[in-house]
Amino acid sequence: MKKIISILLVTAMMLTSLLLISCNNNQPVTNEQGYKVALNLTDEWNKISNGTQLVQGCVVVRKDFAEKNPDTISKFLDEYKASIEFTNANPAEAGKYIKEFGIFDNSDVAATAIPSCNIAFMEGESMKSSMEAFLTAMFSVAPASIGNVIPQDDFYYFRNENKNAETSNVRITTLNGTTGFGMAKLMSDNKNGTTSNSYTFNVATDATKIIAGLVNGSIDIAALPTNAASNVYNKTNGNVQVLSINTLGVLYTLDKTGEINSINDLEGKTIYCPAQNPTFILEYILKANNINATINSTEYSTPAALRTAVIAGRVDIAVLPEPMVSIVMASANQ
Repeated sequence: MKKIISILLVTAMMLTSLLLISCNNNQPVTNEQGYKVALNLTDEWNKISNGTQLVQGCVVVRKDFAEKNPDTISKFLDEYKASIEFTNANPAEAGKYIKEFGIFDNSDVAATAIPSCNIAFMEGESMKSSMEAFLTAMFSVAPASIGNVIPQDDFYYFRNENKNAETSNVRITTLNGTTGFGMAKLMSDNKNGTTSNSYTFNVATDATKIIAGLVNGSIDIAALPTNAASNVYNKTNGNVQVLSINTLGVLYTLDKTGEINSINDLEGKTIYCPAQNPTFILEYILKANNINATINSTEYSTPAALRTAVIAGRVDIAVLPEPMVSIVMASANQ
């Protein structure tokens, strides 16, 4: 009898545990400070974009370099596409490459963040249409953010079959962080000597340094935020072209008030957001939805500073990019 009662008690405890797990899986995951990921700004962009996508990162090439080396560029695009596909399919292994080559200092966080980073490969007409829509949107809220002029059609690179003089080495610089994630496998392949082209890679922490290298000719290809690409196009009188889009939206709204469940819930709220592109994107989305909210992009103007403030619980609502979101949510209670 005691044995039967014991079995029944164990069974009841197991059923209770399963019920609790089931209930918890239906609830938003919160971290130790009580934050949840309330909104995906990529989803909000898609609702107002007429089919175009939020594009936050791209790869550019000096136009004079591309004109002289079309076959080299075509091989790079094929190898880069394969690198991005590998990253999305193998986040754990890609995370190791990301750390090895100095793109991000924590392989586990990088691996966790990759599914939310929207790393992509888009070239040709789909690249052009989404990029044009994004730059037009940014121009409407902050013209200076894209260089005060929307780039013309020659801003977009399309593959061609011309065979001109080809270079034996391509100098590539990528930004650290999400914009560079998709490049890591290609960097590893190049190190192992398995690429069609020979590449010299550098990782920069500041887009202004990359822009300077594109202007003075010391960089051939670079991964940049999309608005920075437009700026350098205007600065070089059109001597930069976009080869591909490499990152779609990476911005998420974190909330610890428990009140934000839709974009309309931001009405009247103060939202902390990093300066520059994140602020412009948020401003455009709020404007398109007729939402009046205060954007504070001065108190914590960088993603790292805002991440620290969120971890300390100093703000109620914040917009952060990946992989900062994964860092903040690392203590999530499942």
